[in-house]
Amino acid sequence: MKKLIVVLLLLPAICLGSFAGDCQDISLSFGLINNFGLSDRPFFSLEEGISFSYGFNLGLTKRLELMAGGSSTLVPDILLDNVFYGELALSLLGNRSTASKVAGSGINMLLGVGGFYGFNRLSSYKSAGAYLSITPLVVGSPVTGRRERVLRTAMGYDFLNNRFVLMFSAICLDYYVRGSWRDYY
Repeated sequence: MKKLIVVLLLLPAICLGSFAGDCQDISLSFGLINNFGLSDRPFFSLEEGISFSYGFNLGLTKRLELMAGGSSTLVPDILLDNVFYGELALSLLGNRSTASKVAGSGINMLLGVGGFYGFNRLSSYKSAGAYLSITPLVVGSPVTGRRERVLRTAMGYDFLNNRFVLMFSAICLDYYVRGSWRDYY
């Protein structure tokens, strides 16, 4: 199951990278995230635990990017709750990429809208819905080859269970595999 998830996340990035245009940079992302309301446990319960996030970002235009990925619990039980998401994000403070060796805005902010699907590995609990997210601090750009997204917060609604959800990530790191300075020199 773990290998299948990794293949399903990396396959679109590899396929899209071969057809990518000038603004279409690709990054792999990793980070820690807390999900509240996306499991069958009480909202804001300490049992919700800490999850790690993984995925990829695909630059669509100079200001717009597509994010796809997931998060899986680390604590209290590894891979117990899994959430997969897709998000369309807009850079608010300037171009995230210039499609050249000139870096885009080094400090930015992202506003996104997306959807999620989650499940519990040991029970029949499932969740699905939509969310809005804001990332108040983004440091780095595709040209630099690395980017940090800090204090990302998302709030949404789980349509299957009729409850609000909250996702919070202290930091997420993006490593660019296409569209960085290495491609221009």
